[in-house]
Amino acid sequence: MDREIESAPKAPEPAIEETGDVGTGGDRIRCPYCKWSPAAHDRWTCDCRHSWNTFDTGGVCPKCLLQWMHTQCPNCLQWSAHSAWYPQD
Repeated sequence: MDREIESAPKAPEPAIEETGDVGTGGDRIRCPYCKWSPAAHDRWTCDCRHSWNTFDTGGVCPKCLLQWMHTQCPNCLQWSAHSAWYPQD
């Protein structure tokens, strides 16, 4: 009485969670000065006082639509071009 046993569907791989730790590898958004990488819970505050993760919107405040051309790193406090935080191909 051999019968094939169906295996349970494979659970999806967990997403890689950003930790804010300094790392050297990967295609992660990071400060061009100190290499700190933001986590999903990190927030920046706009002049309009709205708080959000600036990397979710490419530096555009979702409340007032101000385009932030520069971003301050909460780790080293340096300002740099927002575009410099994204990995280069």
